[in-house]
Amino acid sequence: MSAQRIYAEQVVGITELKRQDTSFIENLKEITAVLKRDSVKAYLVPPSIMEKLMEALDEISLTKTVNQRLKDLHEGKTTTVKVSINDL
Repeated sequence: MSAQRIYAEQVVGITELKRQDTSFIENLKEITAVLKRDSVKAYLVPPSIMEKLMEALDEISLTKTVNQRLKDLHEGKTTTVKVSINDL
């Protein structure tokens, strides 16, 4: 049996989570792994961390787009157009 990596410093058993009211989720401060029989079944992510993750993913996506466009420009697949900031 191989050990499963847990990407959270806090864990909660699914049974324990079911027994608690919504206060556990309302007080969530860090990513928490939800375990069932010592196996990760889900992760709970607080809104503040989820927003940062989504921003980081957006930045990665934008970086890929910029890099591809710079490559296309360098290879002559596209050209630039000079514009004035006032025209925008």
